[in-house]
Amino acid sequence: MSTHDLIKIKNFDDLLDYLRDQLDWPIDELEVDDLTYDYEPEELGIDPKNAAKIKEIKQLRPLDSKQPWGIFYIQFEPKQLPVTALRRILGQLVTRKRESANPADQKRWEQDDLLFISAYGEDQQRHIDFAHFADDAHNGLPTLRVLGWDAEDRKLKHDWVDHQLHEKLAWPDDEDVEEWRQRWRSAFVLRPRQVIETSKELAQRLAELARDIRARANSSMKIETENGPLRELMQAFQKALIHDLDEDGFADMYAQTIAYGLLSARISRPGALVADNLADMVPITNPFLKELMETFLNVGGRKWSPDKGKIIGIDFDELGVNDVVETLRDTNMEAVLHDFDNKNPQEDPVIHFYELFLKEYDAKKRMQRGVFYTPKPVVSYIVRSVHELLQTEFGLEDGLADTTTWEQMLKKNPDLKLPVVEIVNPNTNKLESKPFDSTTPFVQILDPATGTATFLVEVIDVIHRTMVAKWEKQGVHGELFLKQKWNEYVPKYLLPRIHGYEMMMAPYAIAHMKIGLKLYETGYSFNTEERARIYLTNALEPAQQFQASFAVPALAHEAEAVNLVKRQHRFTVVVGNPPYLGEAGTGGSWIAELMRGQDTTTGRKTVSYFEVDGVPIKERNSKWINDDYVKFTRLSHHLINITGCGIHGYISNHGYLDNPTFRGMRWALMSSFDRFYALDLHGSLKKKETPPNGGKDVNVFDIEQGVAIGLFVKQQSETPGIDGTNLHHTDVWGERTDKYDWLISHGLTNTNWATIDVEVPFYLFEPLDSSEAGDYFTWPAINDIFPTNSVGIVTARDELTIQFDANTVWKIVSDVANSEIESIREKYHLGNDVRDWKVSYAQADLKRNGPSKDKIASILYRPFDTRFTFYTDKSRGFLCMPRGDVMPHMIAGENLAIITARSNKFPDPDHFFASKYIVEAKCGESSTQSATFPLYLYPINDKTDASMFHAWPKGKEGRRPNLDYIFVDNIMSVIGLTFSSDGRGDLKNQFGPEDVLAYIYAVFHSPEYRRRFEPMLKLDFPRLPTPGASELFVEMVALGHELLNYHLLDVSHLTQSLTDYQGSGPPVVEKVSYVDSTVWLDKAQTRGFVGVSEEVWNFHIGGYQVCHKWLKDRQAKGGKNPRPGRKLTTEDITHYCKIVTAIHHTIRLMKEIDEVIEQHGGWPDAFVTEKSDS
Repeated sequence: MSTHDLIKIKNFDDLLDYLRDQLDWPIDELEVDDLTYDYEPEELGIDPKNAAKIKEIKQLRPLDSKQPWGIFYIQFEPKQLPVTALRRILGQLVTRKRESANPADQKRWEQDDLLFISAYGEDQQRHIDFAHFADDAHNGLPTLRVLGWDAEDRKLKHDWVDHQLHEKLAWPDDEDVEEWRQRWRSAFVLRPRQVIETSKELAQRLAELARDIRARANSSMKIETENGPLRELMQAFQKALIHDLDEDGFADMYAQTIAYGLLSARISRPGALVADNLADMVPITNPFLKELMETFLNVGGRKWSPDKGKIIGIDFDELGVNDVVETLRDTNMEAVLHDFDNKNPQEDPVIHFYELFLKEYDAKKRMQRGVFYTPKPVVSYIVRSVHELLQTEFGLEDGLADTTTWEQMLKKNPDLKLPVVEIVNPNTNKLESKPFDSTTPFVQILDPATGTATFLVEVIDVIHRTMVAKWEKQGVHGELFLKQKWNEYVPKYLLPRIHGYEMMMAPYAIAHMKIGLKLYETGYSFNTEERARIYLTNALEPAQQFQASFAVPALAHEAEAVNLVKRQHRFTVVVGNPPYLGEAGTGGSWIAELMRGQDTTTGRKTVSYFEVDGVPIKERNSKWINDDYVKFTRLSHHLINITGCGIHGYISNHGYLDNPTFRGMRWALMSSFDRFYALDLHGSLKKKETPPNGGKDVNVFDIEQGVAIGLFVKQQSETPGIDGTNLHHTDVWGERTDKYDWLISHGLTNTNWATIDVEVPFYLFEPLDSSEAGDYFTWPAINDIFPTNSVGIVTARDELTIQFDANTVWKIVSDVANSEIESIREKYHLGNDVRDWKVSYAQADLKRNGPSKDKIASILYRPFDTRFTFYTDKSRGFLCMPRGDVMPHMIAGENLAIITARSNKFPDPDHFFASKYIVEAKCGESSTQSATFPLYLYPINDKTDASMFHAWPKGKEGRRPNLDYIFVDNIMSVIGLTFSSDGRGDLKNQFGPEDVLAYIYAVFHSPEYRRRFEPMLKLDFPRLPTPGASELFVEMVALGHELLNYHLLDVSHLTQSLTDYQGSGPPVVEKVSYVDSTVWLDKAQTRGFVGVSEEVWNFHIGGYQVCHKWLKDRQAKGGKNPRPGRKLTTEDITHYCKIVTAIHHTIRLMKEIDEVIEQHGGWPDAFVTEKSDS
């Protein structure tokens, strides 16, 4: 078949054979050199910097004297997808309207008379494309149509292409030139147009086109040298505004700017867009944004340069700009705008449009950036509360609208000090301090994460209402007079006082548009030179010192303006919704150093978020302090500190209110601010929060993290310190709409705040019920008792690295070690690499270790769920974080470990378990991470060589107990027994490490211990009391050993099962359910485990409902990466029955533990010693 011949084309000779034999082209069997003209890119007027990947260009000599067509063959370097390079070549060969633009020594064709065949890819995956320019009836610009090209999967649709070629591109029998033209052109059919009439359709289509522009811009930069047009523009941005901007970030900025700039133009123009003067049609009052749009469109639009004597720029169609123009021109914009108006009036339809656009455009990037629309009720509460605080705490009658100057404020408030600003001495080029301009209005507002200006628009709303009410009170009435007063106020007192920082182009453009619309709505007419002071910048970077000129004047103007604001402006109000990112996020060295107490711009020391009163917090895993919202809080903290007073108002992740990792942050804030208002809106899916009175609790955002509003007030330049801090807290629970209603109906002054005391050492921003704490905080914590410990293993790719059986692990390891990187990624659905785990890292680690079967190890993945992995102690290897200082001790020989957690986010503190294997991080605490505390340390590496290790005599295989000497000595002094450093003692004359662990394990499983100390167990590692008497110790040890045996499934009578598996058919886990004491495995409930009590079924460990979780992890799964239900083996069924039995006895033993403690005096008397009494 001819399709087979088409597929066989690998090179130019094959192509000639196909054209001659299949399409009847009159090609003689001559040498290739006799059939073609060869060109270098430069000969076609193509700048070498734009031709880096072009391998060869051939023109097929005319085959007929009447042939109107110019036929070209272009070959590109392998492994490239050279859409942009191909289109640049095409653009160079079209006859220009201006005669002087057509070189005399180069043949030119009308754009309709050009046919191009491009080749690219490896020999075995060769791609051949036929391409042609088509006229655009609306604007005359050429639109490229490609036959057989699929921009998504890059595979030729061979059958369809072959049919089109035979039907349309066969050589004609007659000599009618015009008919020939029409038939060949008809092979390249324009796509049918779809009229868009809803905002959802437009957002989705615009996102699709912007995604394509970004891909094309990325592709273009790959073939450009450093001096290519797009790269030059990107470098200008890096130099002037966003210093960590990378290629994809710039392509993203370009795509969103084009999409939203043209959307703005289309909304403002009832008529059609005209592509050759698009820049003139963008109705943007911000001069930077208007000039930037012109720059972007010029880069994306070819034009004649008299200075360079040639065509410069990139064809519109090369970057897909024409597609955006066509879509917007064909959109029924009136219907779309009407669709906007039909949405919920409580919400902003423009922002919902942007949210949908961003979700469709790049949902992953949206999540990475932590970009989420702030609901209007939340914004309203924060802005109104700040307004009230300015009135009540600073005596400013007009709140946010107040125009009192610093000079006037200093006269009223002698405790205030005039801020200083940093200026650059032109002679020395060094920063020098000078007093801030005292004639400046005191209330200066900043949103450092502006987004789409939701907060600033609300500020304008509050200011407008305030001023209108004031003027009416003063006797100004009538719409005309009020409008006149407002038009005088805005340029003088409003626009100069509101500021915003935003680093994403689309929301930046929307922010200017929204502020313009809001001011227009309030009656303001833009007829001055005042601009909205929203700047395109990374808020987490300091002001830059530079003396440079930029290729884009707008960049120089914007950079100069934002650097002046960052260096010489002083803010008294900072509000916003910072990004919701975990760990890394944005920001550079300046904010990182500021977080640690060093302002690198001035060289001054300041407060650190990693210290409490100058003492390092010594967090092993402090990555969450580097969350973006914490960085933005530190920025706000810094800005208000250098001003000397002000108000901070954010909504953010609520983790900083009580998480022990953030105690340094809380201490630093308390050392600077006088008054705190924390409104916890809850809604955490990770914590599975439930309201105190029951019911459902829903987040105000579509995110997993709970959120809180934080309002911090600094009234005077010199703060009273921690002792003078006033802390206020309240909770709002319930459904989302209930929370919205509450926020709308409340403000700071009518919120029922609870005053809370400063709690040392945690400095919490929420109440702590320590009424039953007693001596709890004097007891040693488990991380002090077991000095060598760590968080469990983080694999970063559980589905690859952890398997149900050792054979599967070995197959995967062998495959990964010996396969191509990209094939591994695709086969195992690994997604993109992250900072600490890459396919290449994993492969290298496996090769360094053989791979050898000796490295396959059992791993406790979840309670009672032991699986297998390939363990090496190499960080950023096959396992992302293998915890090489701890886990090798669990492999080197027989060992035991307690699993617990630094904090517990669930209502019940059930985060206690044990293991004899290495442990995965989420094993013992599902809401955060659990830590592993091994009992023995083996002499396996230098990390074991510590003074504590050598304090104990060697035991079996040279191991020594991982126990604190003082804790053991305290027990010895109470019970009067000798400590043996290995194994168990007889509990008459001696006790051993395993007895100590059993005692600890029993205490942790006391229901009364968990109830009594629940608030403290949510804050930090659990603490242990010393037994009050030897009898209590001995009885608790016995119960602890029995409990450990059940949890390690080491008890012989576990074979006496309390449950049985019943049912016909294979035991495949299809759908897990529980009804009438039976755990069913299938939807029809025909097979399952009978005799499981409700108490056992509902039992939780580490936040997991154990009997459900074990089966659910083996249940059939749909979605993007579906899996069938696992067929349980005989061993699986026996194991599950053992779990049921073990939990049954766990419940019994926990009750017995409390009974024993009660017999010895109960809590806390059973743990009071003579030593502690004295």
